Amino acid sequence: MRLNKIILSVISYIVVGSFQIVVWGQTISGKIIDSEQRPIEGATIVLQTVDSIYIDASISNADGIFTLNGQQEKYRLIIQHLLFHTKQVTGNGKNAGTIQLQPQDYALDEVVVKAERPFVKVENGRLGYNLAVLSEKQVVNNAYEALMRLPGVQESKGVLTLVGAGNLTVILNGKPTTMDVGQLETLLRNTPVNRVEKVEVMYSAPPEYHVRGAVINVVLKRSNDYSFQGEVSADYKNQYFNSGGMKGNFRLSTPKMTFDVMYGANDVKNMEYIDLDSRHALKNERYDISQNEQLRSKYWNHNFRTAFEYNFNDNHTINVIYTGSYSPDQHNSSETTGNYQTSNVDKYLDTQMNNVTLQYHSGFGLEIGGDYTHYKSDNHQSLYADYQDGRQSSFSMVGGQRIDRYSIYADQKHSLSKGWSLGYGVSYRFAKDRDFQTYDKVVGDIHTQNMYSDLKEQTTNFYVSLSKNYETGVSFSVSATGEYYTIGNYHKWAVYPQASLTYFKTPKHTFQFSLSTDKAYPGYWDMQSSVSYLNGYTELWGTPGLKPMTNYNLNGSYILKQKYIFNLFFMHTPDYFIQTPYQSTDRLALIYKNTNWNYMQLWGANIILPFKTGNWLDSRLTVAGMQMRQRCDDFFDIPFNRKKWVFSAMLDNTFKVNKNLAFELMGNVQTPVIQGTFDIESIFNLTAGLKWSFANDRMSLSARCNDILNTGMPKTKVRFKGQDLDMNSAFYSRAFTLNLSYRFGGYKKKNLKEVDTSRFGM
Repeated sequence: MRLNKIILSVISYIVVGSFQIVVWGQTISGKIIDSEQRPIEGATIVLQTVDSIYIDASISNADGIFTLNGQQEKYRLIIQHLLFHTKQVTGNGKNAGTIQLQPQDYALDEVVVKAERPFVKVENGRLGYNLAVLSEKQVVNNAYEALMRLPGVQESKGVLTLVGAGNLTVILNGKPTTMDVGQLETLLRNTPVNRVEKVEVMYSAPPEYHVRGAVINVVLKRSNDYSFQGEVSADYKNQYFNSGGMKGNFRLSTPKMTFDVMYGANDVKNMEYIDLDSRHALKNERYDISQNEQLRSKYWNHNFRTAFEYNFNDNHTINVIYTGSYSPDQHNSSETTGNYQTSNVDKYLDTQMNNVTLQYHSGFGLEIGGDYTHYKSDNHQSLYADYQDGRQSSFSMVGGQRIDRYSIYADQKHSLSKGWSLGYGVSYRFAKDRDFQTYDKVVGDIHTQNMYSDLKEQTTNFYVSLSKNYETGVSFSVSATGEYYTIGNYHKWAVYPQASLTYFKTPKHTFQFSLSTDKAYPGYWDMQSSVSYLNGYTELWGTPGLKPMTNYNLNGSYILKQKYIFNLFFMHTPDYFIQTPYQSTDRLALIYKNTNWNYMQLWGANIILPFKTGNWLDSRLTVAGMQMRQRCDDFFDIPFNRKKWVFSAMLDNTFKVNKNLAFELMGNVQTPVIQGTFDIESIFNLTAGLKWSFANDRMSLSARCNDILNTGMPKTKVRFKGQDLDMNSAFYSRAFTLNLSYRFGGYKKKNLKEVDTSRFGM
């Protein structure tokens, strides 16, 4: 309670102090339009003093609006755009008004100069991508699929990764949430690409984002007019089962208010098939265990989101957002046959998540917000196993999880003289997790343990940041974030430094360097002393006392002609944890358990090369090479210290037949990798698709076949200090999908936000 009072006092101090020193900073905003009153996107606006001293620069958004940081009574604006004449205006006050540009004619004696959109823009140390343009002809049906097509970004089982980075966090409009990764993915899969204004990729996130390490910031468009628009779509998927869903997005806006509603219903059906061959050494004997496991999941998932935004003026806004996700009556089953045991596991789940978010953005650099997430999961599981030696085992188990998570934050930023900026802020997060499981009707040699836990987790952060832009094209930022973290009896103080340096002399040559530190926490259920039975042979153990892992990441990038990206990276992660298998030396059981390693380390390079062939082919080649090293001195009785060179390549091709029809062909390959004692074989994935737009671009039909050759899932094996295991899950990874969507109402766009559930679930 005392800590809460201290935090509230600090927040009050920041808020009051911000009002007291508002004269330090001021924003200047305006709008750029053409001769037909249409907004101009991508215009460069340079802010100078009246005697031509550089202060700040900005780029107009899709609505033609720009914002600059300055505090001058009088100032000069220089507006530049490739397709318009450069214009200079002088002004005073915070409102620069509406500025009209005149078109520029590039036709010279039958020669027409054609401009190519930059592949990537560097803004304040951030790699900026126009997602709508990048995926214009690609077979993508929502914002999440478009993120998967960003340079260096890959997706595996619902988790996005960035080459050369540790943990990757996706946030919306510059702020995190208490929703988890899965809920955020669901939200983005229900968000049309057209609603995304831009995407910012950062290897080192600034502290005001309240996340650390690599970040993808999805900035959603805002509307400033009277409109009603939306999109409805239907999906079909065949991946062993037939499944699909429908979703709708609707938006009503006025110059002052915006109201959004999103609803999606998905019929989820999954099938996994796993072959396992275990040569299990026990008491000087070796047992050959072979089994085939079929895992099925069937349920409906419902997602609902509604948001209300009110604009007091151009710079003061308030947002209220509700996000809900519901999956009632989930049925997961596992059927296992083999020469050691035959078993059946049935698991019935009922999960729901509710999130409420409140955000306030001021015109003088102050941002305040908070959110609350409630997650509930009820689980009933039963197992029956029949062993070849005549033994039988069975049980019935009832379990559940209840999570309440709160967060608040306050941030203040000031624009000082001579290009300097000062920022500071504080955030506080509290989570209460109650987990339980109770066994009944236990028969046979099964180790069961009734469990009830009540974990309380608190995280307090406070930071200070300093940045400066030089006229020479150099910009840098440094910050330090102090954190006090406690869960149960574990308490830790930590300081996380962050630094970035960008040298942008001309659009042809950009250099960027960044240093970041980050921490990742295990799931709440992973820290319990629980045992889950996947079948009569395979068990999943919890790890009480599992510690968070800390990631140190160093990156250097060179961007040539705003297109070609060359990157070097180094990553070191003490206390790294991940599930790794172990053949027990006490009994015939295969145990999966999270364990803190000494460290996991990566260093290497990656290159991104986009290229075109005429007007009919757009391609992008991404290649990466790295060395990974993994060490754990306390992994059961078999410590390991391993290293491996890994290489990967991806080629993405889009064939443009005409303005309404495009095909795509993508292929990626990865050489073998290691994961603890695991050896993971090479993989190859070939994907093809098409997209057809019609009805004046209001309707689109897309089709895609992922992993055509069914080689996208790797085979794995363990050959380490007496451990001998083969596992093959490379079945049913091929998927065929169809999507039909219809847009109506002139279609304009909006801001969203997501929820982090990565640590929820049983």
